[in-house]
Amino acid sequence: MTETSATATAHAADAADAELIGHAVAAAGQGMIDRETVAEVVVLCAVAGEHLLVVGAPGTAKSEAVRRIAGQLGGRYFEYLLGRFTEPNELFGPVDLRRLREGRIEFETAGMLPEAEIAFLDEVFLGSTAVLNTLLGLLNERVFRRGGTVLHSPLRVCVGAANHLPDDPALAAFADRFLARVFVEPVADARLEELLEAGRRPAASPLHPRDLAGPGVLAGSGDPMGPTGLGGGGAPRGARGPRGAPPPAAAGRL
Repeated sequence: MTETSATATAHAADAADAELIGHAVAAAGQGMIDRETVAEVVVLCAVAGEHLLVVGAPGTAKSEAVRRIAGQLGGRYFEYLLGRFTEPNELFGPVDLRRLREGRIEFETAGMLPEAEIAFLDEVFLGSTAVLNTLLGLLNERVFRRGGTVLHSPLRVCVGAANHLPDDPALAAFADRFLARVFVEPVADARLEELLEAGRRPAASPLHPRDLAGPGVLAGSGDPMGPTGLGGGGAPRGARGPRGAPPPAAAGRL
């Protein structure tokens, strides 16, 4: 293959990828008002391999917007609502009892945050010191270290949500792990009628968490980050935690 034809093939592949991402963003935004920016920035951060912080008052559809675009991207997904009493095992997995009998402290991470490709942590700044300290390394280095467990995480993007930025200086280092930030405002009065009309449309059937991560933009094989940062990385897993799951992922791969 000549250099010219190889370049043309690469450009065609890039155009197809861009179109696929555009369709995913459009599908995620159906029925939502004034939340297109959130969907677009989540996709941008997934491509760039950076993390995103979404800040907004309660009831501004932060969770729903992230959940929808995650469903369109596909890939292994993890979601959890953090609180002051959230234990590390709820995010990172329980102790492996078989290893413990052998005198080794290791953790079962299957289906938990360390093995996710897309993660959504609601009320992220409410986590305990033990949770946030473990998250620091996972978000920054994509490596999970706890006890005798050291795991290279396939995490592409972690989206954290909060009602406001933290006032505590001790949380500044953790907040800096989220390179991109989106501030979500309530829907403007001028668009309330549009919002009400969207609410009258039939809602998509909710999914069980095990059905969350179907084949989507992130589906595929090969390098965990892929040539564009969105290559696939293994079989999908369901979300964990008390929240609902995104809608079905769009078919296709990047």
